[in-house]
Amino acid sequence: MAVENKYVDSNIVAGKKSLIGGAGQEIVAYAVTFETAAADDDGSVYRIIKGIPSNLIPYQITICCDAITSGTSWDLGVYKTDLGAVVDKDILMATQTLASALTRATGHQLGLGAVNVDKVGATLATLSGQTVPDDSYDLALTANTVGSAAGTISVLAEFLVSA
Repeated sequence: MAVENKYVDSNIVAGKKSLIGGAGQEIVAYAVTFETAAADDDGSVYRIIKGIPSNLIPYQITICCDAITSGTSWDLGVYKTDLGAVVDKDILMATQTLASALTRATGHQLGLGAVNVDKVGATLATLSGQTVPDDSYDLALTANTVGSAAGTISVLAEFLVSA
């Protein structure tokens, strides 16, 4: 029976620093809270971070909220800055519900639920899929089905500065 005893991070094997969890890796954190209105329309875009550098690596994103009645489909992705066009509205989170109250204590949405396992450690530039990525993006929640009630949404986002 084979017993493995090896480094599995290809960066370490190549003699490089690991992209995630390296000693002294710089973390950039954001905490944003905003309100939705009952009159908001489906397709509304809530830009929560302006000009986030595209070389950052999404590490952890937590979304908490009041119960937003019928708010059953929300995406988290990137747009061009200065109220520009969508780049990819659901690269980080796709079609998640905010219809029930979500707190840090009782459950929350994982803002990185759409990032495939093979993309863990990728920068926003890589995740964007653009041939020539922008230097920065607006991080935004897009309400596919915004809901029929007003509510408070908080986004806690941590990114690693790429090595």
